[in-house]
Amino acid sequence: MLDYLDGLCAALLARNGTEIRRLLRHPLARALPRRVREEGYAIARSSPESLRAPVHTLHFYHQTLHLLGARSAAVRVETSTSDQRSGPPGSQIEMPLRAAGG
Repeated sequence: MLDYLDGLCAALLARNGTEIRRLLRHPLARALPRRVREEGYAIARSSPESLRAPVHTLHFYHQTLHLLGARSAAVRVETSTSDQRSGPPGSQIEMPLRAAGG
């Protein structure tokens, strides 16, 4: 489902009407809230210059990620690079302190 939602969000943000309609015909689209489907069709019908954003779809995607306890690939990459710099998870970072007035 997350892969499906990721593809739908990408198509909506790219204003790719053909891909949006294809994804909304997919059997997984039946699991989408009505406002998400309606938003998808509205964006597919609008012009590429439209300023309409897929707010409901992005919100639903975020909720789904949160409920499933999943994290996006970008967060995983960011976490792994910060873990490499700071040591093992949960370790404390030591910073030298200077005396007051010095």
